[in-house]
Amino acid sequence: MKLHLWLPCLLISLFCLSPKTCTAGSGIAIIVSRQIQPYMVVVNEIKAGIDAVFYEYNLNGDKRNVRKIIPEILSKKPDLIVAIGTEAAEGCSGRTSGIPTIFTMVLNPYILKLNMSGVAMDISARMQIQSLKKILPNAKKIGVIYNPRVSASLISAAKKENISLLAFPVSSEPQVMPALKNMLSQQIDAFWLVPDPIVASQSISRYIMETTIKANVPVMSPSPSFVKNGALFSISAGYNQIGKQTVRLIQRILDNGNTQISIEEPKEPLLTINLKAAELMDIVIPANVQNLADEVVE
Repeated sequence: MKLHLWLPCLLISLFCLSPKTCTAGSGIAIIVSRQIQPYMVVVNEIKAGIDAVFYEYNLNGDKRNVRKIIPEILSKKPDLIVAIGTEAAEGCSGRTSGIPTIFTMVLNPYILKLNMSGVAMDISARMQIQSLKKILPNAKKIGVIYNPRVSASLISAAKKENISLLAFPVSSEPQVMPALKNMLSQQIDAFWLVPDPIVASQSISRYIMETTIKANVPVMSPSPSFVKNGALFSISAGYNQIGKQTVRLIQRILDNGNTQISIEEPKEPLLTINLKAAELMDIVIPANVQNLADEVVE
């Protein structure tokens, strides 16, 4: 081969040794449940981490909108579909005609029975309870209110963590107030606010926060936003980290064609601590634990 022909071929071959570059011909459809900041953080991580042609769609909070966009997506023949959020994941389940599809940023994906791999937002019970023991080592009786249809597996796993759990099942919001009143009368040492649609709704969570703070009971919460409103601490999924995990999952599927279904939990959750709340409740959080925090509210 002549030198002037051989050199460009060599450069092209070397260029394609990079895994990221060699996925440049891939087409990826991204469907977000709604255009909110947490989801867009993940979208940006995916676009930064994968070289591909992207087709982006927004369901505006209604999974029924998937029916309108699926024909367009299928006509583009993408190599992969990424469903971000619960509505997108549920809408895509069983409708993508054999195109590899994954979900990300979904709470409680196990109960949704999604027939796809993905990255959940759930933090394991073990990790949450271990964090609670570090921050509140003297807490013996932990109260929790939960909907069995959503959080039964989480509560069951927590009961195996050598802790006294006072668990009150509820099936509707009106049951929360009497359950909380009953629980507080039994002298709990801390309250565990789980990411359950019934107890974590805006109005009910506000009532729980106000009531527990008034009773001088510290709260372990599922999000930094609760910590900024008075909860003692939270163990939560970091959106950037979930985005990076999603990128790694996408790369495995594009590179290896791995379609075996697997659900991953967040690998690097964030710890947020409210030192002001600790001071008001006369709780001393050890300095070494404070140093582990990703964010400290003072």
